[in-house]
Amino acid sequence: MQQLNLPHKIERNKHATKRQFGIALVEALVALVVLAFGVIGLLWMHQQGLIQQRQQLMRSVAIGAADDMAERMRLNAQQRTLYAKAWGSATTNSPDCTSTACTRQELAMWDKQQLQLTLQSQLPEGDVAVFALTDTPDWWGIVIAWRDANETYRTDTASGSPPCPAQMSCWRLFFRPDQ
Repeated sequence: MQQLNLPHKIERNKHATKRQFGIALVEALVALVVLAFGVIGLLWMHQQGLIQQRQQLMRSVAIGAADDMAERMRLNAQQRTLYAKAWGSATTNSPDCTSTACTRQELAMWDKQQLQLTLQSQLPEGDVAVFALTDTPDWWGIVIAWRDANETYRTDTASGSPPCPAQMSCWRLFFRPDQ
C-alpha cells in the first residue's frame, strides 16, 4: 500500500516546492524595494549635506570679505565716507595701489574695487552694500549678498541697514572704523 501512495506524495512535494519558491520570490522583491528606498534615502541625505556645505562655504566667503573690508576701512578711517556703496552700484576704476603709491582717496576707491572683484569671483552674483548706521553715530555696516533662490541665510535689517535683495542670502557686519 505504501507503493501506491508514493507517486501521490511526490506530487504533493512538487506543489509545496512551487509554493515555497513563489514565497521566496515575493520576499526577494520586498527586500529589493526596501533596499531601493534605503539607497534613495542615503542619496537624498548626501544631496542635502552637499547643499548645506555649499551654503556654509558661501557664508565663510561673505564673512571673510566683510571682515577684510572692515579692516581696510579701519586702516583708512579718515576716508570712511568714500567707502559707502549701495546695492548694484558700480565701482569706478582706480589706480593699482599694489604697484604705485596712492592717495587715501584712491586707496578707498581701490579697496571698494577689490572687494567687488572678490565677491564677483567667489560668490554667485555677489554684491555688497556699505553704509553708515542711522541710529548709532560713527558705526558702519557692511552687507554681503549672494544668489540663493531658497534664501537660506537672511539677516535682519536693524539699524537702518538695507534689506537683503529677493532670492539672495545676506551676511551683515556692524563695526566702528575708528577703533
